[in-house]
Amino acid sequence: MKKIKRNNNFQLILWFLILGVLFYTRFLNLSWGLPYPFHPDERNMANAIQSLNCQSSSIKDCFNPHFFAYGQFSLYLGYIIALFLKFIGGNFKELISFEEATLALRLISATASIMTALMIIEIIKIIIFDKKKDQWWLNWPIVIFSPYAIQFAHFGTTESLLMYFYLLLIFFALKIINISKKNQSLFWKRVFLSGFVWSLALATKISSAVFVGITVLAIFYYVSNSFSFKKNFIIWLKNLFFSGVIFLFSGLFFAVIFSPHNIINWQDFIGSMRYESDVALGRYIAFYPRQFEGTMPIWFQLTKIFPYAMGLVIGLIGLIGLIGLGWRDNRINLVRLAFLIYFLPNAFIFTKWTRFMVPVFPILTIFAVLAVKEINVNKIIKMIIIMFMILPGVNYLKVYQKPDIRFQASDWIYKNIPDGSYILSETANVVDIPVKTQNLAIDKKIYEKNYQIISFNFYDLDQSWELQNQLKEHLKKADYIFVPSRRVFANHTCQDHFQFSFFSFQTFFKDRCLSLKEKYPLLNKYYEDLFSGKLGFKKVAEFDVGLNDEMAEETWSVFDHPVIRIYKKLKMKNDN
Repeated sequence: MKKIKRNNNFQLILWFLILGVLFYTRFLNLSWGLPYPFHPDERNMANAIQSLNCQSSSIKDCFNPHFFAYGQFSLYLGYIIALFLKFIGGNFKELISFEEATLALRLISATASIMTALMIIEIIKIIIFDKKKDQWWLNWPIVIFSPYAIQFAHFGTTESLLMYFYLLLIFFALKIINISKKNQSLFWKRVFLSGFVWSLALATKISSAVFVGITVLAIFYYVSNSFSFKKNFIIWLKNLFFSGVIFLFSGLFFAVIFSPHNIINWQDFIGSMRYESDVALGRYIAFYPRQFEGTMPIWFQLTKIFPYAMGLVIGLIGLIGLIGLGWRDNRINLVRLAFLIYFLPNAFIFTKWTRFMVPVFPILTIFAVLAVKEINVNKIIKMIIIMFMILPGVNYLKVYQKPDIRFQASDWIYKNIPDGSYILSETANVVDIPVKTQNLAIDKKIYEKNYQIISFNFYDLDQSWELQNQLKEHLKKADYIFVPSRRVFANHTCQDHFQFSFFSFQTFFKDRCLSLKEKYPLLNKYYEDLFSGKLGFKKVAEFDVGLNDEMAEETWSVFDHPVIRIYKKLKMKNDN
């Protein structure tokens, strides 16, 4: 009895430790970057929350976010949380500030990320009944320290919610295929619940319509195993039809309830969806998705997204588990199909942003955990393998453990660049540096410096004679040049020392490099001369969190940890 009690106490302490680390990684410094809107989608959503009100008698204007790239569910939820925060703070009568709206959205993401972690463990329990109860805790480090989970928990966007909703649909699908024929009432209940979860996903982001596939497969599996297609086709068809109707009706009905302005303001919604789909499919190529020109579907995700968002070892083991585990196990096959249902359609579209792959990251995490369980080695070696799996996630925490990299760069700029300096920078960053930071609030004299900062449009340099002439003049006057992120040079040039990526070496993409040089010759020449020193500027500072992931898909790094480079004009011999 004493041994059992000691073991129970140890298990309880271990549980508190695991939950403590989980909460720490998800809620660490949720106020990062504030009050500046460094993430454009987060900014748009926060602005939409600020605009929510019902002062007009028109139903079209009542709680209309005037923003339809996403549904209203997360916006309304964020609005309620922001009001609660105001109530706690004693300023309920004041309007919701940008910081309050952003923090509310990040609280949603962090909470959803914790629920996602718990759901991953639950799905693993359904797939495999772990007889090695003494090693159950080995699952958790992989789940907790997945880089994607840490990052998206800190973004006030929809990704963490979508991850959770898709996992919840997979969870119900696994439950559905395990229901016995005698317990049909449970089947109808889970079909309805699946429809409700799908409605929340639809009300969060309309592209989650593809989530329908996994539930449809589970329904088809259950009906086909419970009612013989050959013996009684009518009963089989009737059950299949009514279960499909219940799922689709509950999904669409509640989606309208939770995101009503998609219907009330139909024209605005459709207009937004047309624009978003045109960008996603490459029918309209704006300046910001140029990184995807000439990229190879699937290979891009395998080399530019998965190794960074999941960590190289978790990503590799997850893919090995996806391909190699349990082809005769219906539960594993269902989860495998859930991966393919979402991954394949999104892998082949023009815009291959990291966020488009978010719903499949937890699935690969599940396969990574399952694959590690199948490795037939002793506990110490298995723990070493797990240590290598979690290192990228542990390392990623430093993004939020220190002041934002733009704050660090701004501190340096105010301290080291003289007042009145002429600075050439790049446009299309959500916020231009330098920004005023709390670190320098004590020394107010530093903020008295005034810089002449040119936010230059490098994107259209090769197409505009006017911009080319302006650039010549700016270079003559410039004392410093800022390269605030990789957004311009990495997407338009082919500098050898910036092209390394996991499994993606320069020799594989000579054609794309030649194409970039032919399409953007002036831009390539500018950055080649700047980085080599031929332009007459020397790099005097570089700010980097040390993750070496700048050549991942752009949005993985530029929102929360861009690499910032600062160049200073070299003095000529005849200069005073």
